[in-house]
Amino acid sequence: MPHRVPPLFIFIFLVVVCVTLVVWHNMARERGAISPPESVAFLTLRPAQRVLVGVRDWCVDVGQTMIGRGGSIRENQRLKRQLAALEGQNRRLVRYPRENQELRALLKMPRQRGGKTVAAQVLALDATDYNRTITLNVGSRQGVRAKDVVYNAQGVVGQVIACDRFTCRVLLLTDGQARVGAMVSRTLAKGVVQGTGENEKDSECKMVYLNYGADVREGDLVVTSGEGSLFPRGLVIGRVLKVEKDKTYSRMSADIDPAVSFDRIAAVYVRVQVGTVGSGQ
Repeated sequence: MPHRVPPLFIFIFLVVVCVTLVVWHNMARERGAISPPESVAFLTLRPAQRVLVGVRDWCVDVGQTMIGRGGSIRENQRLKRQLAALEGQNRRLVRYPRENQELRALLKMPRQRGGKTVAAQVLALDATDYNRTITLNVGSRQGVRAKDVVYNAQGVVGQVIACDRFTCRVLLLTDGQARVGAMVSRTLAKGVVQGTGENEKDSECKMVYLNYGADVREGDLVVTSGEGSLFPRGLVIGRVLKVEKDKTYSRMSADIDPAVSFDRIAAVYVRVQVGTVGSGQ
């Protein structure tokens, strides 16, 4: 059986050790130094202290970075919103002078005989590989209906294909389904202008069904012929870019450069028909 150390001896030993350490510490302080036990404890705990201080500094840096990143994200979002607002304001400022110019031009235009005219603004442009239309801010409430003619100070824009009470949709002259009776103003050579519906072509419109040998030249002005009950005579369509002759089939056609800048129109007239609307062009 092992010999058990008396508790009193242990107590006395601990008291002696403590007194020795205190005296050692006081003597070292009087000399302006640290005691050997303190040096041993410092050297022993120093690596652990360094690790803990490094962990603390890393946590502080991460916290500051996250806080700073959150602030940067909020600032970036604020700047993006401000930029979008400024871009929208800039687009409006650019559009207003053009709309004002087009409205002034419309006011100077002579009114077309027959029916009545309704001024309208363009709300949207839809130009895709499948169709080319615009939406106007007038509809059946203003008397607009399908097949009504749409034009501006430059010339023919298109024809209404659908409408509701407050808006209508217009098929542009450049759409592949558009057809307008036309003639060359210089020689009165007649044909039909139709849209090509393709941006990659040299021209967005083509005049077809021309009599073979008709006097049509590059630069000739093409206007509506007035044949049919819809498009009035004399509205500008565009100018001839190139004349093509097919001797084999005795056919003749011409590429037409439209007078209207369809991607920039802002205001138009709708020629509202009064009475029964025919089906011709």
